[in-house]
Amino acid sequence: MKRKLLTAFLLACSLLTGCGEKDKKERAEVHVNEYEKITYETVPVERGDIVPTLALDLVSDDYERKNYYPAKDELVVEKVYVKEGDYVEKGDLLVSFKSGDIEEQIKNYENSLEERELLIEHYSNLMEIDTSLDYTSEIEMLKSDAEVDRLYIQELQLKLESYNIKAEANGTVIIVSDSLDYGVVYQSDNILSVVYGSGYYYGETEEEYDFVVGNIYEGTYATSTYSLKLVNVEEETDENGIPLKKLTFSMAVEGVTGSSSISMVLDKPTLENVLYVPKDAIFSVEEKTYVYTLDENGFREAVEVKVGPTVNGYTVIEDGLTEEDKVVID
Repeated sequence: MKRKLLTAFLLACSLLTGCGEKDKKERAEVHVNEYEKITYETVPVERGDIVPTLALDLVSDDYERKNYYPAKDELVVEKVYVKEGDYVEKGDLLVSFKSGDIEEQIKNYENSLEERELLIEHYSNLMEIDTSLDYTSEIEMLKSDAEVDRLYIQELQLKLESYNIKAEANGTVIIVSDSLDYGVVYQSDNILSVVYGSGYYYGETEEEYDFVVGNIYEGTYATSTYSLKLVNVEEETDENGIPLKKLTFSMAVEGVTGSSSISMVLDKPTLENVLYVPKDAIFSVEEKTYVYTLDENGFREAVEVKVGPTVNGYTVIEDGLTEEDKVVID
């Protein structure tokens, strides 16, 4: 009986020990940080003058760049007639070359032609002196051979002329290669580049601006600046009924730029003594416009504002803020 009671006691203890071990399993620790207040970047509302700008991208619809290469290897440069920036007209000789073989052939045919013409004259004189003499057949043969000489001379001159480089239209020289200075050029050498075109550039804008036909405006491409004359303004409306100005500019001086496009930035009338904030501070909700300011405790609060134009990254504030305010920016 005592043995049975001891066994029951040990079993009960083991069961209780098992429960205790389960309760001792590791539990996840929860760390609660102290409250941290969010800080916001703010900028003051500013007052001053802002100069709005109008940006235009002008494009030429007949711009063409032509690179010129020698007609064959080892052409000897005779003369370079242009330099970079020169305006050229159709047919102008730009670079001429020599060709010893062709020039020698031309000279041989010219000598042969001269001899035949002298013989023709000689036979003709003999026949005038002595009417019994008849060299008609010889003269006809000489005339036939002389005509062949002339044809060969003409053909060779055209071939030699084909080596020369001439302007294909009105344009501007933009590259004259240094290889021309060495006197001998090869087919792989880009010895000359010319841009052809009317010199007209076109653009359009929906913005208000007082364009004046005949005025000169400055345009840029890369590091170059060009003077452009406004030659025409057409006023239309787009598919949404918004007024649209179509503009035509020409080069103020003869020539074509080195690009098919030109950028133009025009200053519009200054907005004087206006309040403004960075445009990134503005946001809209349900067709209303707001900025965030901070209250006395440093919390954001939305303030409705009336805005004007956005210029150079800043938005004009017409109502809702003062110069003492600061706004939150992202």
